[in-house]
Order: sequence, then C-alpha cells, then structure tokens
Amino acid sequence: MNLFRGLGVLLAGAALAIGFGGTASASSSPAEDVVAAVRAAQPQLSAFYGQLDRRAGLTRAAAAVPEVTGEPVRVNSLDPAFVAGTPGAAPAAFAYYAVRTSAATGRQATVWVERAAGGWAATNFTTGTEELTYPAQAGGDLVFTEPQVNAWYRVRDGRVLALNDPARQRVGDGMTVAAYQQLVHRLYGDKLPGSAYRAQGKLGGYDLAAAPVSASVASPGSWPFVAGGALLALGLVGWATGKAARARR
Repeated sequence: MNLFRGLGVLLAGAALAIGFGGTASASSSPAEDVVAAVRAAQPQLSAFYGQLDRRAGLTRAAAAVPEVTGEPVRVNSLDPAFVAGTPGAAPAAFAYYAVRTSAATGRQATVWVERAAGGWAATNFTTGTEELTYPAQAGGDLVFTEPQVNAWYRVRDGRVLALNDPARQRVGDGMTVAAYQQLVHRLYGDKLPGSAYRAQGKLGGYDLAAAPVSASVASPGSWPFVAGGALLALGLVGWATGKAARARR
C-alpha cells in the first residue's frame, strides 16, 4: 500500500494532449524524449523527494538529485470511447509513460510523463509502483487501469481478468469484454465529456485522463505542485478521488 502519493508538477506552458484516457498516438517508444522530460522536472522531483524525507523525519545536508533508473513503461487507461460503447473501441488506450527514479538515499519514486504541447511533460510523482509492475505482467495481453478505483486488469481470450483486489471487486473471477463494457457504461456513461452531467459541473465531471488522484486528497502524502501558475489536477474530481484514496491505503 502507498503511504505517500505525490501530485506532480505541470511544467510551465505544457498542456495535456491525450485527455480522458487518451487516444494519443504512441506507436513507438520515444524513450529519450520521455527521459528528457523527467530530467527537465528534476528540481520539482528533488523537492518531492525532500518532502518524503521530511515526513519520514529524515534530514538532508543537500537536496537529492534523483536519477532515472528504468526504461519508460507504457500505461494504458480505460478508454472513454469504450465506456461510451463506440463500435470497435478497445477497453483501454495509451495514457502515459511511467518512469522509475531513485535518490542516493535509496528512496524511489515513479514519474508519469504525458504528451504535452510540443512534446512530453512530467505530470505526476508518486511513491507507488503499480504503474510499473502491472504493465510488466502484460506478456501479449492488454493490461490497463480503471483509475477511479485503482483497479488493474488484463484482457485475455476475450475476457477482462483482475490483477488486484479493487479489480476483483469489480469483475470477480473475470467477465467478458462485452459485460465489462456494460459495467463501466453503467458506472460512467453519464459522466463522459460532453454529457449533461459534465456540462452542469457536477462533482467536476468525469475525466479518465490519466489516473487516480489520491494525491489530491488530504493525506500524509498529499503534495500539490504549482508551476508556471498552473496546478495540475488529474483524474476524476469528487467521489472518485475519495474512492481512489481509500483503495490505496
């Protein structure tokens, strides 16, 4: 379980381009550009590590300089087109890259990197590793997250199978892709962008854009980051943030 979730920084001038789970093209891994985006956010990432150290009661003589210690990992998230029932839509689409980093103290953090205007931008810091470990289990399967409840699944032989407890609470021992589509449509179909629910501004609407937002909920690990006058808020605002936070504790 994660004791700390850090809501990262939206780099000045960067705008998320994938939106709501995204259909951004990422047919080849832009590894160098993704790693460069992490390094561009090192001042904020170092400050995040410092925050974690202070919360743990540790002191540092100097700010740590985190290093990238792994290859970028593709993360897929529940696709709004699938939720809406668009013919041919897959359950999930590419959302962001997850990159493992570490400091000299041995502490590690994961950085999310998403498409932004003109390239890639670091958008979230977290002490969690789900974004790295579950996609690594994919093999030839589609592995994806339903971020509102921190559920992770694989799709195999036309069935959606659970990879963690929140997912098992959703699909049990598994269900067909068609049955899963009906489930998420019932849960989220009236909250998609463009819906009356969204237009009325209820609970912030529904935005699968990237991910669970437990970091934005008041907790020992909450740490919103502001840069360039913009605060990045990920995922569904309102009821889903609470659910995601509880699922991660």
